[in-house]
Amino acid sequence: MSASNINSISIALVENNPIRQFAANPNSRVAAMKAKCAECMGCNLDHMERGFRASISECSSYSCPLHSFRPFQAKTTSR
Repeated sequence: MSASNINSISIALVENNPIRQFAANPNSRVAAMKAKCAECMGCNLDHMERGFRASISECSSYSCPLHSFRPFQAKTTSR
């Protein structure tokens, strides 16, 4: 793997890491919720758990104050 490929992978990880996104924009409520949920699923500034978005979507911590606001929920249709 070339150095440019490794660098582009590193940049992609930073852009996809909700904790780093919140650090870059600390006034965003949405970014704060995404970061907290990612942290709860084991992510940190330098590590993202594989499949953390699916884990957040399937979260069963109903006592969490953010549960009904958590990101990555399946879209539901209204009728």
